[in-house]
Amino acid sequence: MHTDPQEPLGRIIYQTAQLIKNFAEKMLKPYELTLEQFHLLKHMQQDAGMSQRELGELVDKTPANITRILDRLEAKNLVLRRPSKTDRRTTHVFLTRDGDMLKSKVLATFEPLSAQLTEGISDKRQDETRKILATITKNIQIMSQRFQS
Repeated sequence: MHTDPQEPLGRIIYQTAQLIKNFAEKMLKPYELTLEQFHLLKHMQQDAGMSQRELGELVDKTPANITRILDRLEAKNLVLRRPSKTDRRTTHVFLTRDGDMLKSKVLATFEPLSAQLTEGISDKRQDETRKILATITKNIQIMSQRFQS
């Protein structure tokens, strides 16, 4: 990707995000995981069940999407769903032993990725970039609220 200095910043961010996403998906392919599936797994623990609703809120997915992703992870024996003992409307999700081992293995593969992505960029410039992206995120949230009104 060649970046034109006149290219709108939003387009550059989008293209960069797509490149990172595509690369991450290639890295996950040998593990037979999608990026969505891995994103869920990395937020879960084997011994601490989380409700499907809490998990959905944590990863910003709709209840229908969470159910679909969990169905696939459960079919792979990576997660286990159990009804709540105190609220029959709630289902708790747990990592299985296989899920926990796979999560550890994939995290170890991804660990050096962040450092490699930012190689040659000083800590100061990385901090500035985080602040800029946080401001853009805030602006999008404000714009979204106006759009929904």
